[in-house]
Amino acid sequence: MNRQRSVFALALRLLWRDTRAGELNILIVALLVAVTTVTGIGLFSDRIQGSILDEAGSLLAADARISGSREIPRDWVLMAQDMGLETAEILSYQAMAFGDDGMAQLASVKAVSPTYPLKGQVEIAQDLFVSGAKVSHGPEPGEAWVNARLLAALGLSVGDTIGVGDADFPITEVLVAEPDSSTGGLGFSPKVMINLQDVDQTGAVQLGSRVQFRLLLAGETEPFYDVWKPMQGEHHRWRNVSDANERVTETLERADSFLLLAGSLGVVLAGVALSLASRRFAQRQLSHVATLKTLGLTPSQIGQVYSGNLLILGIVVVLFGLLVGWGLHWLFLEVAAGLLPRELVPATARPVLVGGLTGLICLLAFALPPVWVLRHTPPARVLRSEIEGGTLQRWQTTVLGAVAVFGLVYFYSRSLMITGVLFMAGLIAVFGVTVLARLLISVLRLMSTKLGTTWRLGIASLHRHAAQNGFQIMIFAMALMLLFLLTLLRTSLLDEWQQQLPEGTPNHFAFNIFEQERPTIEAYFAEHDIESTPFYPMMRGRLVAVNGESMDDRLSRLQPDGDDFRRELNNTWSQTLADDNEVVAGEWFDEDDQQRQLISIEQDFAQSLDIDIGDELTFSFGGQAVSAPVDNIRTVQWDSLSPNFYIIFSAPVLNGAGAAYLTSFYLETDERFHLVELLQRHPTITVIDVDVILKQVQSIVSQVTRAIEFILGLVLIAGLIVLVASVQATLDSRLQESAILRTLGARAKLVQGALAIEFMSLGGLAGLLAAIGAEAALFMLQTQLLNMAFRPEWWLLVVGPVLGAGLIGLVGMLSTRRVVKVPPLLVLRSL
Repeated sequence: MNRQRSVFALALRLLWRDTRAGELNILIVALLVAVTTVTGIGLFSDRIQGSILDEAGSLLAADARISGSREIPRDWVLMAQDMGLETAEILSYQAMAFGDDGMAQLASVKAVSPTYPLKGQVEIAQDLFVSGAKVSHGPEPGEAWVNARLLAALGLSVGDTIGVGDADFPITEVLVAEPDSSTGGLGFSPKVMINLQDVDQTGAVQLGSRVQFRLLLAGETEPFYDVWKPMQGEHHRWRNVSDANERVTETLERADSFLLLAGSLGVVLAGVALSLASRRFAQRQLSHVATLKTLGLTPSQIGQVYSGNLLILGIVVVLFGLLVGWGLHWLFLEVAAGLLPRELVPATARPVLVGGLTGLICLLAFALPPVWVLRHTPPARVLRSEIEGGTLQRWQTTVLGAVAVFGLVYFYSRSLMITGVLFMAGLIAVFGVTVLARLLISVLRLMSTKLGTTWRLGIASLHRHAAQNGFQIMIFAMALMLLFLLTLLRTSLLDEWQQQLPEGTPNHFAFNIFEQERPTIEAYFAEHDIESTPFYPMMRGRLVAVNGESMDDRLSRLQPDGDDFRRELNNTWSQTLADDNEVVAGEWFDEDDQQRQLISIEQDFAQSLDIDIGDELTFSFGGQAVSAPVDNIRTVQWDSLSPNFYIIFSAPVLNGAGAAYLTSFYLETDERFHLVELLQRHPTITVIDVDVILKQVQSIVSQVTRAIEFILGLVLIAGLIVLVASVQATLDSRLQESAILRTLGARAKLVQGALAIEFMSLGGLAGLLAAIGAEAALFMLQTQLLNMAFRPEWWLLVVGPVLGAGLIGLVGMLSTRRVVKVPPLLVLRSL
């Protein structure tokens, strides 16, 4: 027992001595950066992601929704409430609405319970087309909120009475917008909102009436879904934030992937920094270990001393790192207080757990192995410093690090795609980059013969330590590659989002436009300079067979749960390919195709049903069958908010009989009076106002953008720490070389110049290799993870080497300032 206490006391004394002497500074900073970076990024991204999802929930007025044509069973409502979920109910149906002078209009009635909406707010006003107030409830019993379209059609205003079916209601507010308007089709169709208690008074809901029932849920809905799924039946469907709105879903998925990727890169960079720092610490302890052995300590006791030191150090630094990470994420929130949502959702405990485990795993995987093998250092090293000590070979360190990084990244991201791409990029860096670095160093050596003394000295030092510098280039290249990759992904994501929602994006859709109305509406748009998309003919039809195989048989074979493919689709015909469509197989229709019927099909739709070019599709339009072969397959940018279709025919279907037209157009807020005039002239057309949806989507994109920029800044800091740790790892050898050169008469300026050339050359080579690696990884991530088109960034092949040379040259010179300041005699005495 006394011997164990003595070993523990010795461990504490050594730990205190090494800490005071600065031997552990790099290791402490590296471990602190690892924990702080992962914890800070985790907490920040966790709160941002939660807030983004919370904001996106406003598009559904809830976190999830059950809808169907049958009444929601009361047992489901009670079960949801028992599981701690908030609930609200909606009942939607059609009814005749009447004005004071007897005017009538078919309107959509939306009856809501008192708890509606669970997420988001309803916007109401006291007059048409003015900014209103936002409230978190629906109308009181006996009241009606009516939208502008219905008020204009009936000639009513706030304070008048509107008849809905058999009941009369005073109009207390103009209904401007609902949070779930994108799912309920509010837009500018005639709509009235009433309290759910008033449905029976209207007398419009009878046996056989077409009624839509909805149950809104807020809270942790996944446990409820798992219990509810077996009870679903054929008449009800589940929707959540992820699948309720296609325009938001892809943005959220890409943002989530990017945030996970950014955090994963922080894990990789932190591990690399800790590995470099611990290796240098172990090398500097060899003489101390040899001395301890001469004093009688056994290898086992030495292992206990140093592992105990690391354990104590790790616990203290990890706890401090968690605290700093928590404070760092609050600092960023305070700095961005005016940019981010006012009330972010609380962070979960997972980021703190991940940060703590990351620190401990990094300590065990990167710091412990090189320290643990110190016990094999022979005592004779006390007398002869050239004797090899107990150190790990570089390949052993690399293998251990690779395994640890793979496990950490997968644990953090929970994505095999992210883990696999980063791991493959790491393997390329370790093997390919090292070989190329040695080759490029040799080329520089040959080119330096005609350069000046300072250049020759710097390149000679680079070549003399080719193995060490090759490894260092690999480290630099990995760090720069990850930073380049993250920056390029951030830029491509933001560019794509901006292209999807540019200024002037159509914010109104008009449909149910008949052929005789089209010229008049086009003339109205031209007269008032209203920009619109082309008028697309639209006819609803159902896909009933593929190559003679019925949809029921095909879906039972390919998509057992593919209910969406049984529904009617909006189909069109056109000879013009929309700007946001791209043909990926076959060729777009030409003029000759107008003489025969061909089909263009959307790519995902085709893949889901295993449809290829040449397959014959059969549609039913009002009971009439139409068959045609697939001529081309195209991608569709669904979140462009332009008219888009799964199916486009090359020629009119059934000679265009019964088709109605669809278009979209943009109106400024002060131009919305055109809607009233347009609808008064053409009362049968339907206009959907998506301006609120656009603002919500743009708000979400804006939040995601700010989150990405802040997290990019955190990872950049981690990358710089890796560069500093890599330079510090070679500081001892550079001190020795500088001392020898200065002893032989070299001036400090010559030594500084040679170091600058060496670091700039290392940085230039690393930048070139990092640019090549970043382009390769960018291709994989854009095409496989983020579902984007690959866009090579050729400018990086020029900027990469220049930036690498400048950045690493600056970091190297700042980190090696003491090389020319320490007296040569002091360095030589320590050898």
